[in-house]
Amino acid sequence: MRKILISLLFLPLVCFAHPNSVVYNVTNDTVLHGSLYCEEVSIASISKLMTVYTVLQYNQNMDEKLTVTGNKVVNTKLRKGMILARQELINLALVSSDNLAAITLAENFPGGMNHFIYHMNNNSKTLGMHQTGFVEPTGLSPMNHSTVGDIIKLTKAVSEYTIVQHAAQTQRVVSPVELSKNNKKTKKKKKRKAVKEPKAQVVAGNSTSRYFGHEGLITIKTGFTNAAGFCITMLLYSNNQLYNITVLGARTKQEREKLVKQSLAKIYNT
Repeated sequence: MRKILISLLFLPLVCFAHPNSVVYNVTNDTVLHGSLYCEEVSIASISKLMTVYTVLQYNQNMDEKLTVTGNKVVNTKLRKGMILARQELINLALVSSDNLAAITLAENFPGGMNHFIYHMNNNSKTLGMHQTGFVEPTGLSPMNHSTVGDIIKLTKAVSEYTIVQHAAQTQRVVSPVELSKNNKKTKKKKKRKAVKEPKAQVVAGNSTSRYFGHEGLITIKTGFTNAAGFCITMLLYSNNQLYNITVLGARTKQEREKLVKQSLAKIYNT
């Protein structure tokens, strides 16, 4: 444990020194470029793939309405008191990488947040992701760590779900929301007779990468924190073959983009 903690302190140095990337033919189990082997590194919002996978594995009701109770965090369109269907929260977590959406999903898991984190790590073991660990559902913590090889396993597993495939083809999420009766802003509006509450409210979020909606794309998730650098994992279908592109620890968004372009070229030229 001490060794892992010490390593995590130097994660920004490990990531930014040299990004870990791979182009992997899932169908033939072959590496086209890069390597499956790398140090355990922080993975930022790619963590949300395991968050969504854990929810879907438990077969929770996608239409159940969940109330946002957490406080505002970075990168969220949600606020306390909003009510959304579980499916809408999953879409926001995958497409626009909404952190409060991921937190709300975890808080509404049987047993609450702690039990959810336990299941995230248990799912990692079941999938053979032995170099992966999670301490929270968003990826904001640098302690969420993995390797290129493990991320490929996760991306393939979560891609089995239709909702994940649909999210990969979605460039903008528009989610209908309700407001809790206990919401203070709602109460204030009711006191003002001249102000009518809108019949319908929505929360909208753009995709985190221009590759959402790309032809043949099955699964995609991006991520960024200071500890993780710029990350992305993609599963796509081309020429009757299934491929994965994963980049962890790119120093800039431009470097990540360059690596993805090079990876796509290798796939289309095979």
